[in-house]
Amino acid sequence: MSYRVLTRKKPYEPNPRSGRPRVTDIRSDRRIQRMTSGQKMSVREIIGASRLQISKNSVHRRIIESGYMIHAKMARRLPLSKLHISKRLQWARYQMSYGDKWMAVRFSDEKNGTSMDLTGI
Repeated sequence: MSYRVLTRKKPYEPNPRSGRPRVTDIRSDRRIQRMTSGQKMSVREIIGASRLQISKNSVHRRIIESGYMIHAKMARRLPLSKLHISKRLQWARYQMSYGDKWMAVRFSDEKNGTSMDLTGI
């Protein structure tokens, strides 16, 4: 196949790409990558700072295409403090020693409206 390409009378030109052309060029792609790696910016902040008329999906695609960026969602809450961890552990240990008192507890599944009574077991 390479022999045919080399012996052609016309120079080799690849076929034009099908589909919609890209909104961003290489320079704006690099600018988007620089913004995401330099600061912790959200996709909306990047759209505002880049002064481009692009969708958030396009920005997200450019970040993924960069290859070295890893997409991770930010934590929605703060991690537990040492005090909270110790109180939870203390509560769990107390519940372990609850023993036969669990027989008086009624468990219900509010989603289905059914309940399970442990007193009859």
